[in-house]
Amino acid sequence: MDQAVSFTFFVRLVRKYWRGIILWTIAGVLVAGSLAFFVVTPKYKASVQILVSRHSENAAIQYATQQADVQMITTYKELITNQVILKPTQRALAKYKGYDGTLGMLKNEVSVSSTQNSQVFSIDVSDSHPRQAAMIANQIAQTFKKRVKEIIKVNNVTIVSAAVPATNAVSPRKPIYLAAGLVVGLLLGFLYASIRMLTDRRVHDSDFLTDELGLTNLGQVNHQHHHRHHDQIENIQTSQNSRKKREHHRESAERRV
Repeated sequence: MDQAVSFTFFVRLVRKYWRGIILWTIAGVLVAGSLAFFVVTPKYKASVQILVSRHSENAAIQYATQQADVQMITTYKELITNQVILKPTQRALAKYKGYDGTLGMLKNEVSVSSTQNSQVFSIDVSDSHPRQAAMIANQIAQTFKKRVKEIIKVNNVTIVSAAVPATNAVSPRKPIYLAAGLVVGLLLGFLYASIRMLTDRRVHDSDFLTDELGLTNLGQVNHQHHHRHHDQIENIQTSQNSRKKREHHRESAERRV
C-alpha cells in the first residue's frame, strides 16, 4: 500500500527496521576501515624549504628586490613542476639503488606551496616510502638551485631546510574514512529500510481499512497456527487416554475385590 513520506513515516521506519539500519551502518564502517587500514597504500610527505632573496645596500632597492623575488616564486613553481627540473632530477635519482620511478610518477608526487608575500616556499613530495620521499625532495631542491642559475641567470635561491623522513603518514586519513563509512552505511541503511517500507503492500492493521479505504469493520478473525492447534488436540487425546487407563485399572481392582 502507498505510504506518505513524513516524520511519522520515518519514526515507524526506524522502529520497524532499526536492526537493519544498524547492520548497514556497521557494514559501512567495517568496509571503510578495511580500505583505510589494509587496502589504501599509506603516503608520507617530505618538504624542502627554499628562500628566494637578493641583498642590496640601498633600502629602497632592497624593498623593490624583495617584491620582485616574491613575484618570481610563481615562475619558480612552474619550473619545479615542469620537465626542465624534473627530468634531470629523475636522471639523478635513477643512480640511487632501489629507485625506479618514472617521470610521470615523479610529476604526480611533487607539489609546491607558499605563503602570500613570503620569500619562502616549500617543495613537497608524497611517496609510499618516507626515506624515498625525503630523498626525492632534496634532489629536486638541489637540481632546481643549480638549473635556475642557467635558466633565469639569477643567484637568489637558498635551501634553508632540507627534507627529513616523516614518521607519520599523511594519507589515508583514517578518521575521515571511518566517518565517511559511518555516514554512507547509515544512508544505505535508511535507503534499504525506506524501500522495504514503501514497497510493502500488506495490510498490517484495521485502521488502514477504515481510515484509508473507508470500509466498515465487521469484526476480526484471529489466526491460529496449525502446529498449535495440533498440539492442543494431542494434549486432549493424551488426557483422555490417561483417564481411560485410570478407569480401567479401577474397574479391574473392584472386580478382584
